[in-house]
Amino acid sequence: MPRRLNADFEQLVIEQRAYLEPHPTVTEVARRLRTNKTYISRLVNEVYGMSFSDLVHSLRARYARQYLAEHPGARQEEVAAACGYASVYSFNRSFKKATDLTPREAKMRNAL
Repeated sequence: MPRRLNADFEQLVIEQRAYLEPHPTVTEVARRLRTNKTYISRLVNEVYGMSFSDLVHSLRARYARQYLAEHPGARQEEVAAACGYASVYSFNRSFKKATDLTPREAKMRNAL
């Protein structure tokens, strides 16, 4: 993978937090980086060792943990919306898949 594509990808997706947008897709990221989705998929698989959607969910889970630490009184609806999820159900399912914890369990562990 060209280093420039990796740098551009990290700039857009990680630094600019495109993963928090409501429906980030490989196709949309490829369009914004003026490349094709095959290159983006390959880059994510090679660099991060996971699919694009798993990377998005992983980044969102990390952001959610940070958000919960900074906003301990936040309701789940607020955290889900801040992380780009349209529903609490999707947020909970994705968070559990990425961290093996529910958001409530993660919040309790941070409080200890």
